[in-house]
Amino acid sequence: MSQGIDAALRALHQGIQTELQGKAFYAKASSLTRDELGRHAFQSLMREEEQHLRLLKAQYGSLVSEGRWLELEQARTLEVGREVESIFPTDDQSLAALLPEEADDLRALEIALEFERKGYTTYRHNATEADNPEARRLYEFLAAQEQRHFEFIQRAHEYLKTRGAWYYDERELPMFEG
Repeated sequence: MSQGIDAALRALHQGIQTELQGKAFYAKASSLTRDELGRHAFQSLMREEEQHLRLLKAQYGSLVSEGRWLELEQARTLEVGREVESIFPTDDQSLAALLPEEADDLRALEIALEFERKGYTTYRHNATEADNPEARRLYEFLAAQEQRHFEFIQRAHEYLKTRGAWYYDERELPMFEG
């Protein structure tokens, strides 16, 4: 493989690891919160992380098997093969350990803010480094998604902190829009 593809695979691998952490984190946060709105918010974020994972894994598989980037829409609909899935086994227990059992919803949101900030920074960097237009489009899309998550979590954190209750509006976090 060329050096460019190796670098692209490393960047995708890093993104996949980040999304796996986020998915496991949000799954655990949804199981720990007692608030129905909080559970719904964490589950929605978890589903979006799953969609991001599918995109990244589809691109990874295409680069490994065909040496090319997929168009974003094509990557969204492509079924990820077992060979790619086997490269990224998940240990949800160790990933979910990032959220201590005793953490309350405010603490969970603070940790989530840091995840989303890290994801945004990584994807923005990858977008500026990408020499392929499809790679750039993927990373810009993911950076925008992470920014949107960050803003939603920040609002939820502020609302919970000042009012002591969850607020969640389905319109503020639509599922996986392009």
